[in-house]
Amino acid sequence: MSRPAAPRHIRVDDEDVVVLPAADYERLASARRQLGAREARNRSLTDQVNTLNTLLTDIRQIVDSTPDCCATHRDADSRIRDLIDAQRIPRPQGMPTPTP
Repeated sequence: MSRPAAPRHIRVDDEDVVVLPAADYERLASARRQLGAREARNRSLTDQVNTLNTLLTDIRQIVDSTPDCCATHRDADSRIRDLIDAQRIPRPQGMPTPTP
């Protein structure tokens, strides 16, 4: 594990300044770049989850609007309900609560 940065505080032209050794600055810059990349990846994954939730909601509405006439409809309805009810996929706002 790397050692923590050891900043020195100095005053230049009546302004407080922090001075770091070059190696410490490079470590901090590297960590900042990695954090930025992780944030971008997280934002991308969040957008994908939101898109999938919207798609799943649209599919559910289509299935709900079709007549309840066959086993295929009941099977699709059951699978969609199971996906929505799974804890890994939050229920979109405005989504009706499924009936068992």
